[in-house]
Order: sequence, then structure tokens, then C-alpha cells
Amino acid sequence: MRPATAPRKLLCAGVLGALLGGCAGEPATTGSPGPSDVLSAQEALVAGDLTGLEHAWETIPSVVRNDGSEDFVLEVDPVDDVVSVELTRLPIYLQGPSDLTLRDDGLGADRVAGDGIFSVGPFRFDPASPVSIPAHYESDPDSPAGLYALEIGELVMETAAGDPVEFIIPPQIGALDPDIPVAARRALSPKYRAASHLIEVRNARSESQRLLRGAGGDVAAMMRDMYEVVPDVFDFAVLSSTAHIERPGHASNFNAGVHSAVKINYTGIGRDPVDYSEAYYSRRLLAVTALDNLRRGWLSSNFVHEILHQWSAFLPFDLGMTDGAHYLPTTSAASLLGGMTWIDDGTGTFTLDCNSNGRGGASTASPLDLYMMGLIPASQVPPLRRHGGGLFDYCDLEIPSIEATVTIEQIQARLGVRTPGPATAQRDFHIAFIMEAHGRDLTDSELTFFNTLAEFATRPVPAGQPAPMLTHNWAPITRYFGNDTTWRTDIPDVPANPGAVTAGITINSSWDTGYCANVDVTNGRRFDIGAWEVVVDLQQSAVISSWSADVAVVGNEMTAASLPFNGQLDPGASTSFGFCANKTGAAWQPQVVSAAHR
Repeated sequence: MRPATAPRKLLCAGVLGALLGGCAGEPATTGSPGPSDVLSAQEALVAGDLTGLEHAWETIPSVVRNDGSEDFVLEVDPVDDVVSVELTRLPIYLQGPSDLTLRDDGLGADRVAGDGIFSVGPFRFDPASPVSIPAHYESDPDSPAGLYALEIGELVMETAAGDPVEFIIPPQIGALDPDIPVAARRALSPKYRAASHLIEVRNARSESQRLLRGAGGDVAAMMRDMYEVVPDVFDFAVLSSTAHIERPGHASNFNAGVHSAVKINYTGIGRDPVDYSEAYYSRRLLAVTALDNLRRGWLSSNFVHEILHQWSAFLPFDLGMTDGAHYLPTTSAASLLGGMTWIDDGTGTFTLDCNSNGRGGASTASPLDLYMMGLIPASQVPPLRRHGGGLFDYCDLEIPSIEATVTIEQIQARLGVRTPGPATAQRDFHIAFIMEAHGRDLTDSELTFFNTLAEFATRPVPAGQPAPMLTHNWAPITRYFGNDTTWRTDIPDVPANPGAVTAGITINSSWDTGYCANVDVTNGRRFDIGAWEVVVDLQQSAVISSWSADVAVVGNEMTAASLPFNGQLDPGASTSFGFCANKTGAAWQPQVVSAAHR
């Protein structure tokens, strides 16, 4: 995984924090490449198990109505040597118990004594509070109305030796206006449910949080299960969780988002083509992105920053414009991946605009990002420049010196031409927002809150209205990329490819004392298989012969495994085996119990 670095002070609010990298996982710019919020799919698959080396908090539920009609409890699962946990600075807009010490004795809000999970509550919003909850998410009129996320105080923890242990991100609660109607949900399986724009996962491991922290997750396995019941129509999977995990002293705690590529099927962007499609059980999926809990992760600049990592900014480090995955803040990249806007004064000089498109926020994608996506030709990409001053030294001033310039021709000479280009590059994108409930179902308020955010992300911007700034808010992204791209987040209510190996029995012949049967085996998966196994309940019959399978019988159950010549099946392909049996009773008709690939 990524090397650890000494964490900097967290600066996540506003333009300053975004420019310094505290909101997206990368450290401040140094003289050499550092850790990144970009993971390869292979890294995501092989992250080591670090159980016991991390701690977590969760508000249960993570969202309540803001009129005081619903309660929530705070639960903390600290590192093993913590013996006391206390919540401090309870805000005025919340009502709760007078004693804010978290307990692990099975009393009060604590569910199980001695399980290592400390609890306190219940809490609820105070409808008579003198502090009003903002009308829009992150107090931004371009963000959805009627929902907000707020901190509920700070956690003070101590080990048995008296040493303090801290969370970097304090616990939060989502607030939902009572006028927002409950989102309908439909069951997909015991583990998966869906609303109109959200997939809900009942998951005890918080895979998205483990991906964020490199803490032993298995996102690929979760996605494989999901694709058994969800159609393969999504280009991006955006995961989040009701829980928040941290690893004490680890740089990954600063990650608000992480991007992991599943498939790169284009060239000329600085990344080698890869295809981990089968590991995720999807032919279409391009990437998995993890967002941190509530307002730490669910921010437009953070969300689109991670999506952009599918294509940008992977210029060679020695060109002096990136750290290998982000544009340096002193460049003219003007991207959510780094840099600021340089205004051409028309006389060969430039003015630095610190309040327009850049790492802290942007209303339109930069030309270099659009080129890397294959949406515009190289001729529309201006030179990339870097000044030699400090981050904000020249705000609204003429930049006195340009330290380096890189043209698109130089980039193409190193990386090759982006292929496919504007004529055939992908322009239609479908995003699946996936919310993990930590070992439980989402409540109606939680489902409605996150479904509303997911739907709003790709809501059309009315004609004549300027493209919103994507920053510390949650604004629609549909104008950001332009160039005839389309973006959607709906969860289709259509049957999924079951993704299963199936088998069916046909009785070929039958007589008084016996019968012969044929079993057809079909690969219904999206990928080929190398072997299969079918279990048959023989009922009141006994096998006397078989062909085209390795057959074993225990009691009245027959297991038939493929042979080398008929185990390999392409998607949709079928093969068969057969057997004959004696009838030992009236209920002799055989039935398929299960079929699976091996």
C-alpha cells in the first residue's frame, strides 16, 4: 500500500484546505512523489487485514429528522487499549443525556456489555433550539434543500496508561427535513436493496471505509455479490458507509476519497491499460470510488476529484507539473485535481486568479482533463505552466516569472496520442451510489437522505442558469464536463443477469424399475468458467451408471463435477451429463439442488 507520511494539520473547509490537499488524501507538494488517493484495483484487492489496529465511530442511525421526532445513538469501537471514552462539546441544537460518558456495560444506550463498543445517547435535534439548521446542504443554494450534516461534538479517549487517543474526524449526524417524503425501496436480495438512485448494502465490514484506510477490505467480493442482483450498466461505483474508521497515526486518515481503477481501455493518459473486470464481475465498470462519511466525503469537489482520477493527472513526474497523480498547486492546470486559473493578459503575462477554477472548486473541467478523457482534440489544450512562487503569492497579481512550460505536443511525445479520441471516446456515463449500512438496514431517513444526494448529483441545470461551482457543497455535475457528455445515477428497475450456473433435468426414458436422465448445465455468468458442479437430490432412486461427469453419491444426494473436456463454458454456453438409476420408491423423480462454477 502507500507509504506513510507525517500527517499535516487537517484543512478541509473552503478553498485553502482543498488546495493544500487535506480534503483528498494527498500531502502538501514536496520535491518527490508522495502518497496518493489513487489505488490500483490490484491494491484494492490485496490490502492486508489490519483488524485491531483501527478504531471507528458510528451514529445509529446516521441520519434523523431535524424536528426532534427521531433519536440516534453514538457508538465508538476504539483501539484495544482504550478504557474510557467521553463525548465533549455537545452542540446547542442537540438534546441528550446529561452524562456524556460512553459506556460498555450493557446499560443505557450500550447494547452489549464488555464487547469493546462504547455507547452514549439517545440524542435528538431540539426543535426549540435558538440555532437554525441551514436550509441547504453545506449552506449552499446550489445544493439540495432540506438536508444537512453536522458535527455532534468531540471524542476524548484514554488508554489504561493514561495516554490520549484521538479521532481526526469528529462524529457527525445527518439532518433531514420532515417535509422530504420517504424514498421507496425495493428488495433485491437479503443483503441488497435499492431506491431510485441508491443501492443499499447490509454489510458488517464497511468495505468502503477499509478501502479508504487500506485496512483489509474486499470491495471486489462485495461488488461481485451485488452484480448477482443488479444489472451491469454502471461505469462508476461510488461507495460510502454509515461508519467512519481511522488508523491511529496513519496518513490514510486524511483521505476523504479514494479512486481505484477497474478498467482502463484507452491509451495516451499516462496509465497502462488494465482490466480487472472479472474480479468485480462486471464488463462495464471503469472504477470504484470510496467517499468518507457524510460531509467529510459527500462534497462535489471531492466526488468529482475522484472520478477525474480515471483519466488525469498522470503526467510523467519529471515534466515538473504533477506529483504523479495531481497537478501541482502552482500550475495553470485549473483542475479539481490541482492548480489554479491563470488569466492571459494578452501581452505575454498572466494574472493568478485564486477564486476561479482550481483545486478548491471549479465550474468547468480543465482543457487538459477533457483531452485526457478523449473529449476534445489536442489543439484545444493550452500550454501547462508553473510559477516559482508560493501558493497564494500572486493572487490577483501578475505572475512575475514562469518557472516551466509544458505543451500538449511534449505530453504526447511522452505518452502518445490519447486513443480513442473525440470521434469515438465514451461520452455517456452511469454512476451507482452504494451505501453500506454497518450490519443493519438503513432507516427510512438514512435511505431518503442519501438517495436525495445521489439523485441531485446528476440533476439537469436549468437552461440559462450558470454552471454551479463544484466545491465544498453538493451541486449537480452535469455542466462540469460539457462536450455532449451525459451523466445519470438512476438504479434501473430491470432484471439483472442472474450471473449463475444453472442446471435442468430431463427424463429420457423410464420403466417400471428404473430411468435414465440427462442434465443440461448452462453458464449464465458474464464470464467464462473452467469447471462446474451440480448437486442432485435422487429422492427414492439409486444411481447405477453415469457419463460425462465425475459422480459421487452420499445418501440420496449425487454430486456431479465436470470433466476436463466439458468444464470450460463460455457465457451462455451449455453442456450436459447423464445418469441411469433404479427406482426404490414411488417418489423417485430426481431434482437439482444446486449448480455452481468452480
